[in-house]
Amino acid sequence: MIDHPFIMKLHYAFQTEDKLYLVLDYSAGGELFFHLSRHRQFPERVAKFYAAELLLALSHMHLNGIIYRDLKPENVLLDAEGHVKLGDFGLAKDNIQHAYRGAMSVCGTPEYMAPEILNQSGHGYCVDYWGLGMLIYEMMTGLPPWYTTDREKLFERLRFGRLRIPTYFSQQAAQCVSALLQKNPRNRLGVMGVRSVIAHQFFASIDFRALRARAIQPPIRPMEGFDTKNHPINSHNHKLQYYSNNNLQQPPPPAMSDAKIDQVTKCFDEKFTRMPLESLSIEGTDENASLDDDGNSDDLNDQTFVGFTFDEVVDSDERNHDTNSTSTNGNHHQHHHPPNNETSRMNGGMNGGGGISHRKS
Repeated sequence: MIDHPFIMKLHYAFQTEDKLYLVLDYSAGGELFFHLSRHRQFPERVAKFYAAELLLALSHMHLNGIIYRDLKPENVLLDAEGHVKLGDFGLAKDNIQHAYRGAMSVCGTPEYMAPEILNQSGHGYCVDYWGLGMLIYEMMTGLPPWYTTDREKLFERLRFGRLRIPTYFSQQAAQCVSALLQKNPRNRLGVMGVRSVIAHQFFASIDFRALRARAIQPPIRPMEGFDTKNHPINSHNHKLQYYSNNNLQQPPPPAMSDAKIDQVTKCFDEKFTRMPLESLSIEGTDENASLDDDGNSDDLNDQTFVGFTFDEVVDSDERNHDTNSTSTNGNHHQHHHPPNNETSRMNGGMNGGGGISHRKS
């Protein structure tokens, strides 16, 4: 459904009796939060670059009637080359075409919630321009505006507090952030659509066509010194290879050394990179079974992919050995129970209900 260079792509989803597995783009650069924590704050040119890429990602979602509602540094990842990948769509909602109407749920991360969400007055795609303003401010200062650990004071400030812009913001940055953080969504920059935001002087130095084509070098190079262009960690240049009963005889990709694994996971907390791997166990099979000399596997059988619910559609010429996929338009299809508007899922979890996310400390 959604295919954009700055949005994390869901390739496959399948499930067992007790687990749901999502196969997503690997973003070797880690979270934007990770880099912001190291730098404490970004120069304006860095904040502008990432805000511009996110603006294109949000625009693509809005054109498809989807609002995001949870923009924060923890949900923005960087790929191997340093471009953004917007992820975690657990609070997104579809079928929204209006700037400030269509959704009523109270949801989001408290520090970033738009006033219209807190007021339960209805909201539309303008909540994401509020989120963009909050993120620009945080990238340039190190904290979101109105930040406090007192939840009651926080909500009061978000609804009624005065925005204080640091003196080191350029005039264009100050005007852009102030316009994005208008508490009334009817007066907010973006209420007339993405073109009004792109046209703001803050983004005057950005060539959006070149940016969309990934032709502008990112200011942060998370994998500096690593050959990202010719390595599978760069999901933009490499198609995900998968293994099924039809192509088990194809050799798997070469294993990486421990040193290389450390290098390609250096932008992640060690508590995640040192977690044990859990094998997919199929009832009645040997969990430790492996391929034999003929390329057969005892642990792959007719029950292996029971519960498969999502599969990226690939051009039939690229996967001519798989007769189940025939679409050539690059979109996605679902195998079981197409979702309705109230429970739709996109890229790992889009729904129309409410929910509270959390900010890392």
